[in-house]
Amino acid sequence: MASLAERYQALVRWVEAAGGRLHPAVEIYHDEVTKGSFRVKEAAALSSDEQIVSLPLSCSLSFLNTIAGHPSMATALPPAIPAPDEESYFPTEFLRNVPPHVIGRFFLMQEYLRRDRSPWSPYIKTLPSPEHMTGMLPVVWPADDVEFLRGTNAHVAVQEIRSSLKREYKQAMKFLPDKSQLEYTRPLYYWAYCIFTTRSFRPSLIIPNAESLSLPCKTDDFSILLPLFDIGNHSPLAETAWVTDEDSRTCTLRSSQPYTAGQQVYNNYGMKTNAELLLGYGFILPEGEGFHNDYVHIKTKANPAAGDLHASHMVALRPFSHPSSVIGRSRLLELDHLSCLPCFSHFQDSLIAALYELMAQRNDEYPDRNLVDILQGKVPPGLLEEIMDSLGTKLTMDLEEIELHDPPYEAMNHNQELALLYRGQCKKVLEHALASLSSASPQN
Repeated sequence: MASLAERYQALVRWVEAAGGRLHPAVEIYHDEVTKGSFRVKEAAALSSDEQIVSLPLSCSLSFLNTIAGHPSMATALPPAIPAPDEESYFPTEFLRNVPPHVIGRFFLMQEYLRRDRSPWSPYIKTLPSPEHMTGMLPVVWPADDVEFLRGTNAHVAVQEIRSSLKREYKQAMKFLPDKSQLEYTRPLYYWAYCIFTTRSFRPSLIIPNAESLSLPCKTDDFSILLPLFDIGNHSPLAETAWVTDEDSRTCTLRSSQPYTAGQQVYNNYGMKTNAELLLGYGFILPEGEGFHNDYVHIKTKANPAAGDLHASHMVALRPFSHPSSVIGRSRLLELDHLSCLPCFSHFQDSLIAALYELMAQRNDEYPDRNLVDILQGKVPPGLLEEIMDSLGTKLTMDLEEIELHDPPYEAMNHNQELALLYRGQCKKVLEHALASLSSASPQN
């Protein structure tokens, strides 16, 4: 088998043959820390506003390929989206009854099974193989490794995702021939899930005028794999842009910051917390003085009259007003949160608002208040203490749950080390938030 470096070179040649490009000053670099990444070559440099990658949409892989040119699926897809060989079309019943995001995963499975006969073979050969997926995401970790997450919200999420994957796979297989059971296995479906989860992009950010394609679903009901484009690692501080030229149907990754020789060139996956990065990408970002990514997610019942089934809110390691709480501030409803009472400084403003509304519903005497007034404690006597008590109770329970399930032995591998680091930061977040509550002396 060709070395990984040779497979990366073949990927670049494949993209170039389709009309794409990797910046000549950039190379694909691989080590055990960064895995595959972009790096500036020796004796080279990148100035600001450089095009790092350009990729024709003809190289993309997604649900769209399964319906392109399909005799039973009327769409207005652009010619840039290639149709599979006629023999590779999925049954119409499968396409009409299985969710688009699941179909996309099955298409990746199909192309993986086709090996060198797949047009995407140069790309698929650079992906982590199904045999090595147990280190990709917590959802496919061995049971002993997942136990290191027990007590955290990530452990709950892993169980929910696993249940969803089992249901999706079982339902999809009902619409494929019996002989497919031997090839389209559940482990291979989990692998395809991991590849799409860690590497794909939302169509609405990539495909121009997606609403005009006459799709049989909503634009973002599925995601798109972009070969080569997806190699860039994440930095929430990276200044990047994804731009698709409508005429050439070419997607480009542009960097707005300079890089010097030997530096890693980053992509930016968006404002994601460590909980989201762990579940969706299999890593977390370390705490630093200038930036932290440590937040605990708390769910509350939202207002049913508004059509919401639940809402998720964040508790931060440091006050939302702290310069390092970049991710937290990006999700605030009200920028005046920065002048809130110290007891609320670690809590997303939507959580404080949800608690106020819940308590106000129980007491008709509580008047409507705007969010700024609530955050600044301008509420009826006793209500502020009630909100603080509710927060303290919830955080104490969450902290005790983590401590109750602390692993009885040291980490034995990378997955377990990552889980220990994550649960340690969760504890730290809860402890800091509880300290802000206990030290506060609210004045109504």
